[in-house]
Amino acid sequence: MEATERDTTPLGRPADEALTRRILKVGLDLLHEHGYAALRVEHVAKAAGCGKAAIYRRYADKAALVAAIVVAHVEVGECPDTGSARDDLLEHALQNQRNQEGKGVAAGRAMSAMLEPEVFTLIWDSFFLVRRRHGERILDRAITRGELPSDVDPDVILDAISGLTLLRHSVEGVRVEPHQYLALIDALLSSPPRTIHASEGTD
Repeated sequence: MEATERDTTPLGRPADEALTRRILKVGLDLLHEHGYAALRVEHVAKAAGCGKAAIYRRYADKAALVAAIVVAHVEVGECPDTGSARDDLLEHALQNQRNQEGKGVAAGRAMSAMLEPEVFTLIWDSFFLVRRRHGERILDRAITRGELPSDVDPDVILDAISGLTLLRHSVEGVRVEPHQYLALIDALLSSPPRTIHASEGTD
């Protein structure tokens, strides 16, 4: 095969940023079209106009490539701090929603790719865990302000809000409106789920 400048870049040379962006863009398109299982690095390379070597210099394998595609098309966002748990949770939910709209990385087959075990592990620390920590900080501040009891179960609250987005967008294809988020948030704040200790509910 005839070598090109793009796929014979010496090690240590700065990456071709334009090519990287193209790889991530066409990779997302192919994820939507074919899904994770059918995605092939050679197909991404062909669509991006480069050799497989150019991709493997950037990403160790298909899972690393897909993880990079996901990270490139979502935003962690800032942790909101308005002084109100209600408003902060709404903004937290809306950022999650924005990640599932627009560029669409979390929709359809690309959403399934995010949840592949080998991909999920690679993006957990840089995306999912950061988003979870934002939610936990919102609830910690709410406890400090007296808006929530100290034994509130943060996992149930955060999972309920994010689960609404996931179900509506990725399964039902329906957009959640802000007033619908607020209805759920108000219910969770007015009657918050509490942590169940091991000693409770036993004889």
